[in-house]
Amino acid sequence: MIKNNKNASSNLGALFNKKDTIIAAIVIAAIAYLWFETTKFEKVPALFSNNIPPEMFPQILLLIILGMILIIPFEHLFLKKDSESIDSGREKPVQKTTIGTMIILSIIVASSQLLGATLAIIAISISLPLYWGERRLKVLIPYIIGFPLFVVLLFNIVLGVHFEPGLLKFILN
Repeated sequence: MIKNNKNASSNLGALFNKKDTIIAAIVIAAIAYLWFETTKFEKVPALFSNNIPPEMFPQILLLIILGMILIIPFEHLFLKKDSESIDSGREKPVQKTTIGTMIILSIIVASSQLLGATLAIIAISISLPLYWGERRLKVLIPYIIGFPLFVVLLFNIVLGVHFEPGLLKFILN
């Protein structure tokens, strides 16, 4: 009887997992807000649009994320273990490294308007591995040089998407 009460508190019936449903609802609200923001994008003249409006890519991405989020409340149904097992590790607090990573990323993303995309990518490539404790120069140096270079080349040359220069505009001029 106690096991059933515990199950009932963590599940909304047998179909929805309570914690997962709450998380999914929060993410769906964020997706709705971001979708609304995409409707405010400037209209591109037909000559430059190539038949794809600027809001289409973010909206496709949001739809993909939404599709994955809609699975979360039902995830416990796909597991072979009982429905309590999905919540077993969730009682532990979030690790300090996770919180530190979120703070570092938030600061860099918040300053990306000033830094520009390229410097923000470089800052992330340097700060996160160092924060996580990586000290091997044979690993760090190729990553710190290679990853930002790969991202910039991929977007600027292959995809033709140019990043906002930020501080680089002043440095390179």
